[in-house]
Amino acid sequence: MPERIYLDYAASTPLDPEVEAYMLPYLRAVGNPSSIHAAGRHLRAAIEDARQTVAECIGADPGQIIFTSGGTEADNHALRGAVETWNIQHILYNPTEHHAVLHTIESLVRNRGVEAHPIAIDPQGRIKLDHLEELLRRYPRSMVAVMYANNEIGTLQPINEVAELVQKYEGYFLCDTVQVMGLGWVSVKNWHVDFLAASAHKFYGPKGVGFLYRRRPVKSLITGGSQEREQRAGTENVAGIVGMAYALKKAYETRSAYQAHLRSIKAHLIHRLQESFPEVIFHGDTTEAGSHPGILNFHLPASLISDMILIQLDIEGICASGTSACSSGSAHPSHVLQAIGVSPEEATRSLRFSWGHGIDKSHIDQAVEAIKKYIVSPSL
Repeated sequence: MPERIYLDYAASTPLDPEVEAYMLPYLRAVGNPSSIHAAGRHLRAAIEDARQTVAECIGADPGQIIFTSGGTEADNHALRGAVETWNIQHILYNPTEHHAVLHTIESLVRNRGVEAHPIAIDPQGRIKLDHLEELLRRYPRSMVAVMYANNEIGTLQPINEVAELVQKYEGYFLCDTVQVMGLGWVSVKNWHVDFLAASAHKFYGPKGVGFLYRRRPVKSLITGGSQEREQRAGTENVAGIVGMAYALKKAYETRSAYQAHLRSIKAHLIHRLQESFPEVIFHGDTTEAGSHPGILNFHLPASLISDMILIQLDIEGICASGTSACSSGSAHPSHVLQAIGVSPEEATRSLRFSWGHGIDKSHIDQAVEAIKKYIVSPSL
């Protein structure tokens, strides 16, 4: 059995062993954090310590942090809560957003009569700021949804400029930061964002837990008890919450070395692909300044179908992706690739590699050689 090489970090990072060890006592702990006895108070204190840690990492006030089941719930809470609370009539959105945002907007259009307006993007998937301002001028006080980094192609958005425009036209800004939170780039002190979504399993924390930063409270998405300051009912996932906070603090403390590692791997991967497949096409921005350092989406020769190569790579012990993990069961080509002008046929032949801790250049070499085993490039 070959060594398994995991190149799907954009879908989920491995759980850090240190985080797992930190979580273990809370997995075994008895008690409910809403109880007033000592066992409950102990867990409540752990949750509030975690809230303080998360808030410090992103420059927020602890009261602005709500713990959720992940990024999808955080996006839903922000969008639905804002529409309910402030009677928002227009949502302006980046068409390459994650389906957690797009499908929620579609639901609000159908069920709440909200009007949705896509923001024009360039061939790299970056929104056009002049079009955003045109829409904001026409529809002031709108909700604007623009993610920091695309999960499929890695293109970064001009978040500072978006925040300034939204504030200028008295709107509300939701930024999905799920894909970049572990890079330590996010600080709500540096730009005016109303909502920020994050998920622990993208920065070596546990699956099934995330958080929502909201500048001001909105109506609860989940009703029931009074947990999370009556913003998110339900008994808290204590072990997940403390694990997420530990993972986030560690990510911020090691961010410089981590970013350098990711960039080194990306440069090597681009070189190896261009060397092995001169006709390779990269999707999205691949520059250091304009892209996520740990994601690369590329289109291989016409003789290759991504679903087939993914199976072959899996046999070789290499885990990769052809699209977002949340859409992998869909028969439809990537909406992200089609939004930037890639044909449906080409989209089905595109692959996404993503990497992180534990991946070195030798792993990239093995992955490229594995692809070469199953394809004869027309130009070679």
